[in-house]
Amino acid sequence: MEADHQSRALLRWTRFASNPYGTGGEKRSAQIRALCEAGGFTVADMQPPSGTARWRARLAGMLVRWRLGHHASVDDAGAGLLGYRSLFYRDALARHRGARVLLWETTYDSILPTLARAAGYRIVALPHNLESLVSEAAFADPGHDVITGLAMEIRRLHLADAIFTISKEERWLLEARGLGPHYLPFHPDPALADACSKIRSARVAQVQADGSIAGPLLLVGSAFNPATERGMRWQLEQLRAVGWPAAGVVVIGPQTEARLAGFAVPGVRILGGVTWEELTQHLTTCSAMLIHTFGGAGAVTRIPEALLAGVPVIANGNAARDQYGTSGVHVYDDPAGFHALIQAALPLPPPPPRPVSAEVRFQSELRRLMPTIDA
Repeated sequence: MEADHQSRALLRWTRFASNPYGTGGEKRSAQIRALCEAGGFTVADMQPPSGTARWRARLAGMLVRWRLGHHASVDDAGAGLLGYRSLFYRDALARHRGARVLLWETTYDSILPTLARAAGYRIVALPHNLESLVSEAAFADPGHDVITGLAMEIRRLHLADAIFTISKEERWLLEARGLGPHYLPFHPDPALADACSKIRSARVAQVQADGSIAGPLLLVGSAFNPATERGMRWQLEQLRAVGWPAAGVVVIGPQTEARLAGFAVPGVRILGGVTWEELTQHLTTCSAMLIHTFGGAGAVTRIPEALLAGVPVIANGNAARDQYGTSGVHVYDDPAGFHALIQAALPLPPPPPRPVSAEVRFQSELRRLMPTIDA
């Protein structure tokens, strides 16, 4: 029995905890873990060491630079960091006693897949984003060459045996560059799905005659992400321009209280990071969730979660790019469209269906790639 349990253990590298009530990245990691476990697998997360001698890391990093050049990482890491990663990856791959299958969620560099292939692993890439499109440099520097970074990222993904993207647009883009990715959309894991269903039930009890709920507008996002902060700021500026709604506005998310402090006026509550229990209260009473994103990331976890909880979503086209035509997602393309939607009585949306066929395809690929465990 022990050998069988080991043979079903998949090695995973993600920088996120599998927390269904956490950030978008944590929710995606929780979804992937839940799908693996539902398919009869277990997941062993790689744990970075507490420390590595600097001289060892720098020497290892210089070797990585020599072997992989500027294709080594998306974040232009220095030799010390590259070496630290190289040593950490090599040790984790060697220590794993389960199946030689790697779930590669944190796809920042080509070091891990290169070492994994050399060690006999099959690689399943599950990028949370196309990282070259969401780096801080892409937002902070207008002259940043995103296309070169994208080409490097696509070269890294060619090292995978299977790829699952979180959005249809990313799948299309990778297909256009010669890859054959699958689409695995975000859907809350069972724990979060159950919590969202309870929120929906509580919201149904508040519905007015016109089908809507007369509550505040809700903005949720991590303001430490430059693109997220910029989108939240755009919406708050638009709301201020036409006058704050009578029911008010609630802003929630890490660092929002610091980065968006200038909008803290009567009728606008900026709460910063909150517990899941506190967020549940605001999801239960809000009239709609507002989402506006710039660049190539964001919203693909928040929208399905909101819809499952019965919360209408008002989003710009970029944020809603993976949800066009989805009932309950109300899309605007300009300030006039935004102003019209925030004044509309929006009904509770139907719950989105689980992407069962995509989930089954993911589990089938894991079984297909499953090699024989080493003794």
